[in-house]
Amino acid sequence: MRSGAVTLILVLACVLSGPGRANGEQFSWKTATLAPDGIGWAKHMKDIIFPEMEKSTKGDLKVKVYWGGVMGDEEDYLAKMRIGQLQGAGLSAQGAVMACPDLAVMELPFLFRNYYEVDYLRVKMDRTFINIMEEKGLFLIGWIDQDFDQIYSTDKPIRTVEDFKGSRFVTWYGPMEEIMLKRLDADVIPVNVPELATTIRQGIADYSIGPAVWVVGAQLYSKVKYVNPVKIRYSPAIIILTQEAWSQLPEEYSREFYQKRLELGWKYCNLVRKDNKKFLEAMVSYGVEEIKMDPEALKALEDKTKQIYTTVEGKLFSDDILEETMGHLNDYRAGKRLNLEDLKGMASMNDDVPLSPEFLQHMKTTLTKSLKEFNAGENKLVDLSDGN
Repeated sequence: MRSGAVTLILVLACVLSGPGRANGEQFSWKTATLAPDGIGWAKHMKDIIFPEMEKSTKGDLKVKVYWGGVMGDEEDYLAKMRIGQLQGAGLSAQGAVMACPDLAVMELPFLFRNYYEVDYLRVKMDRTFINIMEEKGLFLIGWIDQDFDQIYSTDKPIRTVEDFKGSRFVTWYGPMEEIMLKRLDADVIPVNVPELATTIRQGIADYSIGPAVWVVGAQLYSKVKYVNPVKIRYSPAIIILTQEAWSQLPEEYSREFYQKRLELGWKYCNLVRKDNKKFLEAMVSYGVEEIKMDPEALKALEDKTKQIYTTVEGKLFSDDILEETMGHLNDYRAGKRLNLEDLKGMASMNDDVPLSPEFLQHMKTTLTKSLKEFNAGENKLVDLSDGN
């Protein structure tokens, strides 16, 4: 939704973290997002990304951001990128799948159990999605998070699979969401993102699935009565550029960006996830009732929604991408963790160009600190011990 997109379009500024060009050549990018300016996501950009920008860019790259959907919806952004009116976009989960249909595999219901699994795949499949988007004339600046979306109700609580039957769900997310809700026998009301909040306020729909930050940002917390925080789906979000815009940057810019994207992204996602948790807690404190599903009901919901896997495989995403996804996920669940070689892959565009020992030591030090802040110690995600 809109909230997830703001994270992405702001991270676009990360590419400014390379040194200025000797000849003073200027670059100008126009980018767009549905997200409004001035919400909490921007604070982290100012605290984390903008200082890096100021220290190292010398002003050679100018980024103009069109906030709040003034350039249309996400389908419009992609069309404008194709004809050169925009050079980049920050996309919610809906737009991410428009840009790269294979990303829909990440939206399968109950695919992930937690963010450790998400981050493991984010690193392992980084090159896969970069290559897929390159074929489409796009460059993947970053795969960020929308959230593990929650189920919201202005009518009755959702406690069991049976509660979905006949419930009026507004859907904005795309085919995956519609197929899942129809499998649960819900009544589906498709809308475009700009009509989403109005549809709920006017009582046209009583239920929705989305991130807490969007519900708060859309000021729907006074309308919503119940929230079920079950991890029914993870929603990816992305920032992208046209390949033409990316290729115009000098090599020192792109190299510097690659070396910082993992470290900055980890810090940024950590803060965003904490924000999402705080927004959910704030709504509950305000009076929205949090619904807990008992283990039997949760298992029934997971089993029912996972029935769509065979329906969407090979249609919404390729068979190959599902095989790769499940392979990495099974590896993680079997105890495999990211090692230094995996992290180096996200820090270098060219495997033939070695990273300096000083940079590798810096990366290990800063990532170890970030992982502790993210509560990802105790070998939950990365093993940076000697020999790894």
